[in-house]
Amino acid sequence: MIDANTVICCLIGDPVEHSLSSLIHNAGYQALGINYVYVPFRVKDIKRAIEGIRGLGIRGASITIPHKTSAIEYIDKVDPLAKEIGAVNTIINDDGVLTGYNTDCEGALKALAEVLTLGGKRAVLIGSGGGASAIAVGLKKNSVELVVLNRTEDKARKLAKQVNAEDFGSLERLPVVSSADILINATSVGMWPRANESIIPKHLLHNRLAVFDIVYNPKETRLLAEARERGCVIIYGYKMLLYQAAMQFELFTGYQAPLPAMESALTQVLEGERYATHFDRR
Repeated sequence: MIDANTVICCLIGDPVEHSLSSLIHNAGYQALGINYVYVPFRVKDIKRAIEGIRGLGIRGASITIPHKTSAIEYIDKVDPLAKEIGAVNTIINDDGVLTGYNTDCEGALKALAEVLTLGGKRAVLIGSGGGASAIAVGLKKNSVELVVLNRTEDKARKLAKQVNAEDFGSLERLPVVSSADILINATSVGMWPRANESIIPKHLLHNRLAVFDIVYNPKETRLLAEARERGCVIIYGYKMLLYQAAMQFELFTGYQAPLPAMESALTQVLEGERYATHFDRR
């Protein structure tokens, strides 16, 4: 029951109507029986929203599009990893002192590490947004040879320069997938309702490849379905969503995240018919 002692955490972004973050976090609070609640706020003015976090004593906030970069300007401290990535997806309020973190990086690495060892591998990363930046930093820290591809080559070049990647280019370079160990789609291509789309031609997929699609709705995107048919190892996007949320949960509460309860709540929705909607990289 929500009362005067309830600790409030939130999601800040625009849009947020169909985010699954509330579902994941509140399932965790319920599993542990702690007096917390997590609510989404659709926010256009990030400066005023962060003032509200400070003024209202909101314990923590998940930050999603389009505020992950701009939020940095209005907080007091930034964790070194988030500073390196250039974006925050988490804010912690310690008695009015606001610190920014980025859990997307470790969330993606944990999802990948479940199925393969990263060191020495060659990865093709498609995309240049906040999620791609977080993943790129994590891959480079794990001695992965990285190729950054994007529809706009200038954006690929910028991200490659940021992380000292060996190679970059436009999507005309997609055939490099044939010599890669890992393929990561960090774009929204394949997201519901355009779930019949894939950014990678099926013939480029091969059975030595691990394919990670950060799109989580549908749970199995066209890219992952075709990768499975071609004998690839596949990594579901919902795993990154879950693991980054679990790390946020622990920053918010100080408790170990009850992963089974949080994952169960998430997969029940993704595998059912109640959820049809929006790509959220928080």
